[in-house]
Amino acid sequence: MFAEAYPPLRQEDLGEKYGQSMQALILTFIIPAIAFIFAAVFVGLWWQDRARLHVAAYAYCYAALGAGVLINIFVFQSITPITVVAYHLLSMSGLIALLWGTAHRVGLKTPLIAYTATVLFTSVLLWAAISAGERDAMMMAQHTNSSLLMALTAQNLWHAGSRRMADRAVVWVIALFAVFGFVRPLLTVFSDTLFGPGEEGAALLLGIHVLALTIFLTLQAVALIATVLGDKSEADRESAAMDPLSGLPMRAMFEREALVLQDLARERGVPLSLVIADLDHFKRVNDTHGHAAGDRVIADFGALIAGEIRPNDICGRIGGEEFCVVAFKCEGNNARSLADRIRQAAARLSVPDGASDEPPITASFGVAQWDPHEPYREVFQRADSALYVAKRSGRDCVVLAGEAGAHKPMLRPEGSDAEPIDAAPERRAEDDPQIVDMDKRKAANGV
Repeated sequence: MFAEAYPPLRQEDLGEKYGQSMQALILTFIIPAIAFIFAAVFVGLWWQDRARLHVAAYAYCYAALGAGVLINIFVFQSITPITVVAYHLLSMSGLIALLWGTAHRVGLKTPLIAYTATVLFTSVLLWAAISAGERDAMMMAQHTNSSLLMALTAQNLWHAGSRRMADRAVVWVIALFAVFGFVRPLLTVFSDTLFGPGEEGAALLLGIHVLALTIFLTLQAVALIATVLGDKSEADRESAAMDPLSGLPMRAMFEREALVLQDLARERGVPLSLVIADLDHFKRVNDTHGHAAGDRVIADFGALIAGEIRPNDICGRIGGEEFCVVAFKCEGNNARSLADRIRQAAARLSVPDGASDEPPITASFGVAQWDPHEPYREVFQRADSALYVAKRSGRDCVVLAGEAGAHKPMLRPEGSDAEPIDAAPERRAEDDPQIVDMDKRKAANGV
């Protein structure tokens, strides 16, 4: 995968060490050929969605590898400090692009400044080693630098915790390549002892290097392509599962996310609550103002709910004008207060192009506290029954399952600074010390 991992072969080396045999020429050009093929594949994948910068980074990595080997053979006709350092900088730029891409894809930060500093420091060591005629020291510095960066990246990716096979394959190949990078200089130093002196031993060492690199490059490219295609497939599934009007998950996806949150609540021993909201007289909006106006109301109400809940809560549109919220680490009374806050905010919405005397948008709510050990269908049925009571109680109110009647706190008088009765303080993310990283858990569970 990395140009500097390729033996520093030049035309003079081919003539002196390996002869001008067809075998030597084939071995020489296998790596750049594979590199350019995979670079073209990654360019094609990136072109389909140019927002995926990590795929462009993969393409650059393989292109830098192929270009580095060819330049090393045909342009740099002698080993000098300038040629070695230039070769090192090109190859390491490809390596850093790959490591940045794999980390960026899973939301990890790459210490680019630190990585660049190590490359520049190694370049100084290389210049000194070549100036002193120490080729073994040059090789050791090159491979120690690249292998160390790969090992650090593999460790970070491993702790990212993805269970997808392609992600694990990427980690393992990077880790194995790091090990190979540490071992390869030793094989070269002791090549006469291990493989015998002369052209035959050198040719055998070259074959081992090329074979190992070919296997690693191919495995790494296949694993990276699998992650790209897997990400696209997952994005397509999520797009199909999202409601285009409200921008919220539709019922099937919402329920999968709810079960993930239930598992987390069970692990941590914290309560959940389920809130079902239903817009009142929504059919009248469609009949009077048209479906375009109704769609706008759906979109505005969905955005309102999404803006009121915390990052560790989830919401979705589960029916025509019906929405649902699962509030994490939230008891029933607090969930009822959340529903009240949404209900009061809904009164500020209006029907697009409606008359000035148009009745405000209202919604009814059913709330149920969810024991994490209770099946989802049962808690949903209790919240739905509470919603039915709210509808029969005159709408525009909140009912908590198990309570006798509807809950509709008095709003403060116009112009008054007094808080409304039973109004709940805003539940912000920073107020909760146990904010949940839902993205990782969804990815781990295939949501």
